[in-house]
Amino acid sequence: MLMNIILHALGGYNEVGRNMSCLEIGNEAIILDMGIYLDRYIPLQDNINSFSTNQLIKEDALPNDQVISHLRKKVKAIIISHAHCDHMGAIPWLASRYDCPIFSAPYTIALIKNRKQEQHYTYPNKLISINLNSSYKLSKNITIELINTTHSIVQASMVNISTPQGHILYTLDYKFDNHPVVGKITNKKRLRQLGKNHTLALIVDSTNAEIEKKTYSESVAREMLKDVFLGIEKEKKGVIVTTFSSHIARLKTIYDTGTKLGRKVVFIGRSLHDYLKTAEELGIIHFPEHAEIIGNTARAHGRLKEIHEHREDYVIVATGGQGEPNATLTKMVQEELPLTFLEGDLAIFSCGVIPTPTIQANRKILEHKLHNQKTRIFKDIHVSGHASREDIRDLISIVSPQIIIPAHGEMNKLASVASLGSEMGYSLGKDTHILQNGQHITLGMG
Repeated sequence: MLMNIILHALGGYNEVGRNMSCLEIGNEAIILDMGIYLDRYIPLQDNINSFSTNQLIKEDALPNDQVISHLRKKVKAIIISHAHCDHMGAIPWLASRYDCPIFSAPYTIALIKNRKQEQHYTYPNKLISINLNSSYKLSKNITIELINTTHSIVQASMVNISTPQGHILYTLDYKFDNHPVVGKITNKKRLRQLGKNHTLALIVDSTNAEIEKKTYSESVAREMLKDVFLGIEKEKKGVIVTTFSSHIARLKTIYDTGTKLGRKVVFIGRSLHDYLKTAEELGIIHFPEHAEIIGNTARAHGRLKEIHEHREDYVIVATGGQGEPNATLTKMVQEELPLTFLEGDLAIFSCGVIPTPTIQANRKILEHKLHNQKTRIFKDIHVSGHASREDIRDLISIVSPQIIIPAHGEMNKLASVASLGSEMGYSLGKDTHILQNGQHITLGMG
């Protein structure tokens, strides 16, 4: 049975983050991702409970789903592609508007459950795990499938929606990493099958579309970190490393390399604790029993006081690589914690900077303060989790979509995908469509 298929762009089509899309398929609908916009959310975070959902939407911290209010009774599922906040962070505020389950991979579902319990969120949606490379028949006309992909978090997925008119492939976020440190490579075999079986539309990550290269493997970042850790003069100096708390593979590298130095590795920060402990509970990663992972603020304060006088024996892994005002690294720099930076200490940033104005400004302020304390700074010891231009080209070639829709970026990034499409024979306005938040497009007619 053929039916109209309409894509509603709700968030992530004007910016990097706040990702949320809705596919209306005949008399049913599904939501893809439900994320926050970190640039707007972080300044409000200290008082977040004082804001209503509509106030947070007005502040641009959440996607504006009012444009699909007429579809709420049609929505049969909320599907979360992976466990980054800009893809799942809006669930506590928006999910209860839809009488349907939330589907994702086991790691993402476990994190959603943990946060719901810890932060006393009250939304009624049932949480359902789908194993990667498995499918779930949602209704007579809709089957959802989570295709394993590599990214800067474990158990990331490309979401494939099978309909009578073809496949719709949602690829926020992905990369083609042939040598991942944790997990399996992207399931290109399945993608090639989709390419031979009519992919109606490809909704594609445009974050790095302007970068004319292939995104390097996480194994490259592993070697970069080893080179810094093992090749820099650091005797009697503190070594403080920061990366994304969700980057389990990177955290494993930091632990492995730090222990090779003969130093004890201590992870400090609530988000680090949450992501690492959840990964351990699911058997995704295993740290020896003597690894320290501290999420409690009072305990962190006491432990840092002990470490301060013996910093040469430790590697501290701290939250705060984006310059977040309340993160551990920021508090160390501002001398709000008992372990502060001394001249010649090493601050290693094993992360990029999220490309939004507020976060970029916060990071610059943090770096300035570190320079003033005569800290040795090592930046960009990192590879991205997002596909670059040549990875996007490969995905388009493999999947051969009828329609390309770029997402996860501001206009220049979306336009870069469109220009790549034109190189490959896709015409803007005919085969490639640039949407903005609040707009919609018909992908197939019944």
